[in-house]
Amino acid sequence: MATHGNEHDNIFELTTQVRFSEVDHRKVMTIPAIINMFQDCVTFQGDAVGLSHDVLKAEMRAWVLTHWHIVIDRAPRLHEQVALGTFASRFRGMLANRNFYLRDEAGELLVRANSSWGFIDLATGTLTRAEARFTEPYGTHEALAMPPESRSVRVPPTLAACDPIRVIRHHIDINEHVNNSQYVLMALDLIPHEAHPSSIRIDYRRPAVLGDTIYPQMACEEGRYVVALCDAAGVPYATVELA
Repeated sequence: MATHGNEHDNIFELTTQVRFSEVDHRKVMTIPAIINMFQDCVTFQGDAVGLSHDVLKAEMRAWVLTHWHIVIDRAPRLHEQVALGTFASRFRGMLANRNFYLRDEAGELLVRANSSWGFIDLATGTLTRAEARFTEPYGTHEALAMPPESRSVRVPPTLAACDPIRVIRHHIDINEHVNNSQYVLMALDLIPHEAHPSSIRIDYRRPAVLGDTIYPQMACEEGRYVVALCDAAGVPYATVELA
């Protein structure tokens, strides 16, 4: 894995290879593997600019993901060499926008994503203003072109209840919450095996933790699947749209 970050354009990029553990039966990269790559990439950038998870935690601060919009133009294949990159496109008060991408060896975009983040005070669990020392090391870069989207995932009026999911240890990440990609795995397990979404949108509402029970609800309409991953009262932890 080689890093090719450029301090002048504020893009953090590395080259890597698609691994056996990241592909499905078609030998193409899975959606959760793409999300995990993106999460790894932003973590590496944080380390590179001096704002690692440990540094932020010592300050009782954290960036929390609130929304993904991922477009797969072509899923990378097993053993393919890819460039993986990320950059912040905007910081505004308590919020930030960040793009991610995968490119092939010819430089063509394979996957592109926009994401929204909130800056959290870990002591109170509430949003707080991101001071310049937490944003300036990243800089910003012009946002990627993305298809237009609504502000949040539109949930159909009627959804069908699915089997509950108990949160167990393999769902949990470094923050002691269900990992962002795990919600997508839960949603993908509910849609037909032959469905291969190329557009993924996710609204993250609040974190599920070890021992929680998630109650999925699903609907299919207008060429898209919507999965609401809720608590027993029907309040969503996350809402996933696959189209």
